[in-house]
Amino acid sequence: MKNFIREVFTHVLENPVFDEILIEKYFSKDYVQFVDHQQLHYKEFVLHIKKLKEKISEQKIEIIHYAENGNVIFTHHLVESLLKDGSIAKHKVLAEFTIQHGTIIQCDELTLLLEGSLSEKNLGSEV
Repeated sequence: MKNFIREVFTHVLENPVFDEILIEKYFSKDYVQFVDHQQLHYKEFVLHIKKLKEKISEQKIEIIHYAENGNVIFTHHLVESLLKDGSIAKHKVLAEFTIQHGTIIQCDELTLLLEGSLSEKNLGSEV
């Protein structure tokens, strides 16, 4: 499952192009994300990804640790984002992904801004 999550990070998040077909490939239409006291359903999540593509010119994700149990994978990863205004934001992310029928159905995530403007604190949940 680590390879699956790495694919998601590469094709959906690190990819600078918004591509809803790729989102549909990896995320269930029943997808729910709990992130930093926010709840995003599939449609809000798609808007979130679109918003990221509008703000970020380049994103790199490094998986520090991961653990798998059945259809669940937990990741501790670092996200470095180069914003289109030239600034950089770095986040530490703890995420628990639930996979069902080959797609992600749920993510329970905490993000912590390590570096960058406080206005980017909620980059992980912005819609």
